[in-house]
Amino acid sequence: MAAKSLVSVLPFLCLVFVSVQTPRVVNAHGISYINKICQRAIRFNPAIKLDFCVTSLQTVPESYTTEIAGLLKITTDLALQNASSTSGLIKKLNSITCEDLTKDQLNTCLTAYTSAISSLQETAQAFAVKKYDGAKLGTVLDGAAQCEKAFEKGNGSLLADENNNLRQLVTIAQALHHFATKHTKH
Repeated sequence: MAAKSLVSVLPFLCLVFVSVQTPRVVNAHGISYINKICQRAIRFNPAIKLDFCVTSLQTVPESYTTEIAGLLKITTDLALQNASSTSGLIKKLNSITCEDLTKDQLNTCLTAYTSAISSLQETAQAFAVKKYDGAKLGTVLDGAAQCEKAFEKGNGSLLADENNNLRQLVTIAQALHHFATKHTKH
C-alpha cells in the first residue's frame, strides 16, 4: 500500500524538485565582471555613476554571467521598468494635485514618459533579435530632459530622482549598445 501511494506522489515530487531553482551563488568573479563592465561604460561616458551602474546590474542575477548583448537587454529592461513605474507615479501625482502649473508640468512629463516607454519597448524588441540599429535610446534621454525642463518654473522638479535614474540607465544602455555594435562588426 505504501508503494502505491509513493507512486502517486512521485510525479508531484519530481515536478517540485524540477521547478525549484537552486539559488545563484554570486562569487567575486561575477562582481568583478559587473564592476569592469561599468568602469568600461564610464570610460565611454563619464556621466555614468559607478555605484549606480553596479547596483543596477547586480539586481538582475543574469548580469553576473551574461555577455554584452545580454547586459544591454537587461539594462534596457531596467530602463523600461523605471519609465513604467515613473509613469504610474506621474498619474498618481496628477490625480492629487490641484495647481494648474503642476498639472501642466506633470502632463508634459506623462507625454514624455509615454513616448519613452514606447521607444524602450521598440528598442528592447530590436535588441532581442540583435538588431542594434533599432535603438531609440536618444529619444528616451530627450524625454527625461523634457520632463525635467517642465519643472523649471515653480518649486522644482517633483521627479528629479526618477528622471536622473532613467538618464543613468539609458546612458549605461547607450554605452553597452556601443560595445555590442562594435563587437558585432568584427
